[in-house]
Amino acid sequence: MKTEKGVIVAAYKHNSDTPRYIVLKRTKNWEGWELPKGHLEESYEDTVLQELQEEAGVSKKGVKAVEDLEHTVEWSFEKDGEKIKREYRAFLVELGEDVFVDVSENPHDEHDTGLLLRYRDVKDMLSFEEHVKVLEKARQRIRD
Repeated sequence: MKTEKGVIVAAYKHNSDTPRYIVLKRTKNWEGWELPKGHLEESYEDTVLQELQEEAGVSKKGVKAVEDLEHTVEWSFEKDGEKIKREYRAFLVELGEDVFVDVSENPHDEHDTGLLLRYRDVKDMLSFEEHVKVLEKARQRIRD
């Protein structure tokens, strides 16, 4: 079985007293809401920054901190008769106050909408329980 590594990102910024998290509406290959994620390119941190830029239009200048959540999301699927396993490490990213989401430059046209919303709204929107777990771990880390 082939194993692919990557990242999944709970990116947030403080808006008044309530953090707002990035959530993306996926339209390529399937439809639903997800956290930013992508295949490992170089280092994990470089991939986190690259995926935020590509999928949400967040530049490196807009990132204040990147933190490993010490959690891995795993799933398997079959493609062209080959079983593929994905192992994506979860990261918490603090964004600057002036950051906004812009999916218009997404090079792979994976998403048509990106939002910064409160925890409860994002939690209710996410299509996969594993993404909800990452969001919950991020929320807990912010509170600690």
